[in-house]
Amino acid sequence: MWENIQPAPPDSILGLTEQFKKDANPQKVNLGVGVYKDNSGNTPILAAVKKAEEILLAKETSKSYLPISGDPAYCGAVQKLVLGESDVVQSARAATVHAPGGTGALKVGADLLHRFLPEAKVWVSSPTWANHNGIFGDAGFGIGSYRYYDPETKGLDFQGLIADLGQIPAGDIVVLHTCCHNPSGVDLDQAGWDEVVGLAKQQGWIPFLDFAYQGFGAGIREDRY
Repeated sequence: MWENIQPAPPDSILGLTEQFKKDANPQKVNLGVGVYKDNSGNTPILAAVKKAEEILLAKETSKSYLPISGDPAYCGAVQKLVLGESDVVQSARAATVHAPGGTGALKVGADLLHRFLPEAKVWVSSPTWANHNGIFGDAGFGIGSYRYYDPETKGLDFQGLIADLGQIPAGDIVVLHTCCHNPSGVDLDQAGWDEVVGLAKQQGWIPFLDFAYQGFGAGIREDRY
């Protein structure tokens, strides 16, 4: 039954890693995957993670199924990490669910939005993380792009960004990188975010925030601003 199935194209990011492994150049550096490496090219386990694992191992009492939305205590801690002590948290207007990694979270969000907004269009930055197009496209959305990175200045095309976001109609969805923009590394400052928020309110489009690197930009609080 599978003999006529066409395989999906290779993942461009992981494919680049395979090329990296085969390259004999001793000066090579892998910038393909967003993870920390030590000087030997290994990804170490952070001391804080090892400590958390020790605490979990000592205190856990069961390996039973979690609730369908994940561990409630963990979800509550994540809400405060991401949203701080904002009114959204205090008034219990935030809902949090576990997902298998960032890609899984994007898939859950994309499917949820498409269920209620099947006619909407999703707008992503130019450039954006390659998987955004596949995830939202497979969910059934049409995909558009807005200006973001200026290759001439190697910085933010803020005027182009604002102009494009100002043309997106109500009910469409705009994917925004909250910090550590992937792949450019170029971020908005707080004043720029204030202007984007104003446009979202004015135009009525729905912001979808991909917040993969909290604390790796300017800091925990600064990145969630």
